[in-house]
Amino acid sequence: MATKQILVIDAGTSTVRCYVHDSDLGIVASASSLWAYAQEPDAPEFARSFDVEAVWRGISDSIAECVTGRNIAAVSVTSQRQALAFLDNQGDEIYVGPNMDLRSVFEGAALDEDNGPRIYTQTGHIPTFMLAAGKLRWFQIHRPEAYARIASVLTLADWLAWKLTGELTRERTLAAESGLLNIWSRGPLADLYQHLGLHHDTPMLVTASDVIGETSTESAAQSGLDMGTPVVAAGADTQAGLIGLGVARASDVGLIAGWSAPVQMVTSQPMLAPMGETWTGLHPIGNRWVLESTTGDMGNSYRWLREMLVAPGSDGYSQLDELSDSVPVGSEGARSYLGPGRMDMSNLGMRQGGMLFPVPMTVTGFGKAHLVRSTLEGFAFAVRANLEQIERLTDEHPDQLSVGGGMARSAAFLKILTDVIGRPIRVAADPRSTVQGGALAARIALGEYQNFDETAEFVREQLDTIQSDPLDSAEYDDFYEEWVETAENLSGLMA
Repeated sequence: MATKQILVIDAGTSTVRCYVHDSDLGIVASASSLWAYAQEPDAPEFARSFDVEAVWRGISDSIAECVTGRNIAAVSVTSQRQALAFLDNQGDEIYVGPNMDLRSVFEGAALDEDNGPRIYTQTGHIPTFMLAAGKLRWFQIHRPEAYARIASVLTLADWLAWKLTGELTRERTLAAESGLLNIWSRGPLADLYQHLGLHHDTPMLVTASDVIGETSTESAAQSGLDMGTPVVAAGADTQAGLIGLGVARASDVGLIAGWSAPVQMVTSQPMLAPMGETWTGLHPIGNRWVLESTTGDMGNSYRWLREMLVAPGSDGYSQLDELSDSVPVGSEGARSYLGPGRMDMSNLGMRQGGMLFPVPMTVTGFGKAHLVRSTLEGFAFAVRANLEQIERLTDEHPDQLSVGGGMARSAAFLKILTDVIGRPIRVAADPRSTVQGGALAARIALGEYQNFDETAEFVREQLDTIQSDPLDSAEYDDFYEEWVETAENLSGLMA
């Protein structure tokens, strides 16, 4: 198979990263750009939107840094979920915002009060303040002139593809994650948006591995890409991560442990939770779906801990692993509650957290190592809680878990996780599974593979397996039950 290099654009929660992926060598170049945010004095405190010109300039510079002197066969685009762009009929941006934009909390709650079951049944997602309908309602109420100009609603990756090609498309997995697609028909939701009295449009739907278009003269000049380079849809970053781990068969389960840490099971039909606790989305393969139960802020919480304990510029993961490995199973009674927990989208809100350990300190002598290990154990307990929730809903009990994302850089976390869930986990040599998935989508478009089923077989052969220790797993069963009970008690403190 000839070596071909793919540029993968991964617009994540913290940064936009560009990678050059070689079919023989893996990732051979990378560059990143921080998100630039706009000032919105008329928006709520927790509103977030991008400074469009600064963001596109940063992305173009990152692309140029990666591709200079390289022969790029195709560009693949993936992005964070629930990030949106509103364009007018001239293609000018009215709004481009991240998944962390919370401007529509009250407007989304009002939509859910009147239409929650209908929205969840058709989109597989709730609460609506996170979805396109909530953002549209906010603009309809608070910026009616801007709302009246909206002609196209895109996801973030769709917007990036439009900037590269001039083609307006809507990728299915991302559209479903943003409440823009019917999860049953995999088609538009015009009837729901008409019922809600909101703008709806129907750009061409594309599927991961479809060619969206080719780089335009303008985008080529800005980014250094050759004009006419194919631009390929890679889908939602989490689903691209599943592809990068070979998670494609019904009942396969993957954990993409990045900023957040979604646990997703592949299913052969949409599956909804009784009270809307979990999410249902689309798998990139056409006749498959994903049931998701996510832990929430995992990588973000670990970043916070690293920044407190490790000097800037050092390898934080290896240093924290050494600290964790110096403490026995159970962290000698220390417990961490930094946010990750069992998903319940029907009951969101702030809750108490922190770290608990036996006192007095004159007797226990707890230090940094206990904080690190208890944090990693808390993360693993949260994964187990979400895995068990999926198992209850599906009555499926997978015999292993595939893991990718930034937290897979922590060998200590991987070992703790496999012992906590009591089954093997499978990992790739490079934890950046979303990049691998994005590159595979492009390679299908270029004809190197037939489909994602074929790439899954290829990927699974490359994964390493980490086995659990039966004795450690038995100890963790008791610690897990204790962690769950304490988490529920802490949650009650905010009532």
